[in-house]
Amino acid sequence: MRTIVSLYLVIGIVLLAIGFVGTGDCPNKNSDVVNDVVFVLTWPVGVYGYVITGNMTPTQWLHAQACEGGLGPHHDTDQPKPQ
Repeated sequence: MRTIVSLYLVIGIVLLAIGFVGTGDCPNKNSDVVNDVVFVLTWPVGVYGYVITGNMTPTQWLHAQACEGGLGPHHDTDQPKPQ
């Protein structure tokens, strides 16, 4: 059980790290620790809500979290997905 929970948390941390370093220029880094902790704990919900059923690509989703102040109700997800 500890292995599963550890893997879940490691995946969330790796996704957050990819957002900071692997999604392009990041002049406005998200420094809100609470926002980052919530992202790490709820990343599967974000994948489903923003990427699978939403209009964001995985790169846009990670970049929005790491470099655009985080995800939330104020974030515009009505942009069409690039083909």
